[in-house]
Amino acid sequence: MPLTLAGLLAHQDLGLKLRTGSADVVVRWAHVSDLVDPTPYLDRDSLLLTTGLSLGRTSRRWPEYVDRLVRAGVPAVGFGVGLRHAEVPQALLTEAARCGLSVAEVPQATPFSAVVRRVADGLMTEERAEQTAAMEGYRGLVRAALTPPPHRSVVTRLAGQLDAWVLLLSREGHLLAGAPENARRHAERVRLEVARARSWHAAAFDHGGTRVTLLPVGQGARPAGVLAVGRAAPLRGHERGVVDVAVDLLSLGVAQAAELMDSERRERATVLSMLMSGRVAAAEEAAEALGIPLPEPPVRIAALTTSPARRVDLLEALEDERSLQIVSALVAGDAQGRVVVVLPAVEGDAGVVQTVLSRTSGSLGVISEPADLNGLADVWPKIAALADTLPASATGRLLATKDVAHEGLLAHVSPAKAEGWAYATLAPLESEDARRIDLLQTVRTYLAHNGNTEAASAALSIHRRTLTYRLGRAETLLGRRFSDPGLRAELWMAFTVRDR
Repeated sequence: MPLTLAGLLAHQDLGLKLRTGSADVVVRWAHVSDLVDPTPYLDRDSLLLTTGLSLGRTSRRWPEYVDRLVRAGVPAVGFGVGLRHAEVPQALLTEAARCGLSVAEVPQATPFSAVVRRVADGLMTEERAEQTAAMEGYRGLVRAALTPPPHRSVVTRLAGQLDAWVLLLSREGHLLAGAPENARRHAERVRLEVARARSWHAAAFDHGGTRVTLLPVGQGARPAGVLAVGRAAPLRGHERGVVDVAVDLLSLGVAQAAELMDSERRERATVLSMLMSGRVAAAEEAAEALGIPLPEPPVRIAALTTSPARRVDLLEALEDERSLQIVSALVAGDAQGRVVVVLPAVEGDAGVVQTVLSRTSGSLGVISEPADLNGLADVWPKIAALADTLPASATGRLLATKDVAHEGLLAHVSPAKAEGWAYATLAPLESEDARRIDLLQTVRTYLAHNGNTEAASAALSIHRRTLTYRLGRAETLLGRRFSDPGLRAELWMAFTVRDR
């Protein structure tokens, strides 16, 4: 704890009395001066001890005097009474209260040297306390480095010691470790700052009221990663030493940690591939050998897609989701760039995936109905195909198969392409000859009445034979017959696109 004016007031043998201001101001040194302007000889955070010898009790120069002290960074004045002034001048107290300067009365019986000695003793005590705290911090980090996985243990320990959030990222920007649990939400901003700096040197930036310190982890021109420490209060001297020790410890293993993470992801992807291809027994044997827990059936499988730039973010978010870890969900990437989750079919299962999905912009996905592990090989191709064709309107959502159907076919087609196709399909019915007998409206009305010629002719207010004649002309122009259900479906879809 830094030495404060309150610490000096607590020493009853000094007999100091607070006359105005806060007792919580920090004191870094004590200086004795009766000069009208002592500021050239003062360091910031110094306690100025004076008897006011150069200024009278009602001097008009007190405001100027106080203003100079405040601008010089003096937090407090110890005013000695009994020599020049029988009591602390009211003019001094008034100006000090206005400017936020603390004033303590020093009795005549207390020599200034005694106050200076107490300040020096307090600073030595503070220094010893910081040294002790630093040594305890060093030992704690070393013990953490011996606890597997060491990089996560060191990061967790460092965050606890500093009461800060801490992130460890690989050179490629992969999140290797973070503490506390909500620290990962700062990962994207850290990546942006590292990319903006375009170098691997120590740096700092402000982020939401927090001062973030970036330190390269590893040696050479391209270190293995970066450590980010975020805290509202600036790091003190001994705390910076603790961070330096953490960087040294992490430098020994961050490259291995990145390799380990990549290896774990490849292993999970291998197990997933076995399940998707129907080799369930082999997948279970491989999972047991690799120490990968598999969810208890029945299970559901979710296929999620996002932009290539956000794929790692989505994968990391799902890997770090505690609810998925508890139920032993299998999270892995596949060869087509999707992120796949196999999780037990329990209440709220889709909600967990949906929450993670909504936090990663531009992501969307589809989730299957419950199935056993042996049924995943049949379910997966359908789910993968749906995930690859989800419309942009589904961004941020995790859809079930029934939800995909409710989106409708046109939601999966580019509007420009759909309009071009509809124009080309209906073009034969919009020729000059076709317009004279209004073939376009005739065919539309015929289709709207499900091919019922009596109902269609009545709706058009024409004779049934006239309708038959027009439909024959339309078949000739289209080169296909209305008895073909495919033609009827295509024409109706073309009309629907044109109406949109």
